[in-house]
Amino acid sequence: MDPLLRTIEALDEPGCYSVTFTVGAGDDRTLVIRMRGDEPVLPSANSLPGWTPGSRIATGTIAVVRALHQARQGVGGLGGQLVDIDGGWDVGIGNVVLSAGGVPACVSHGELAAAGDGVYRCETCGAAARYDRQP
Repeated sequence: MDPLLRTIEALDEPGCYSVTFTVGAGDDRTLVIRMRGDEPVLPSANSLPGWTPGSRIATGTIAVVRALHQARQGVGGLGGQLVDIDGGWDVGIGNVVLSAGGVPACVSHGELAAAGDGVYRCETCGAAARYDRQP
């Protein structure tokens, strides 16, 4: 039986994603995939049984990680890096995203207010993220 993709989490380090699979008799196995440009890097020592280039699990997982990575890089190439604040998780779980206009936004309440030092915060629920604009 192929490993079952369970979760993908964006990590604090830009371009890094924690990917958890259920394998075998219900055991979990977590890998870290780093994106370098549009190419994923996964040390072969960390791969799963059945994980080979072109396999269904590898192809599907890489496509999802690549899509998440592109979404975090900004909509339509607007630039900038949206990341969780220290101790936060709002970007990683999808509470804070970049709007189509390239502005950090809470998915429930809209655009975030600038709180200083590149941090943006939702005035309604407190969701927060750091937005580092790139020239």
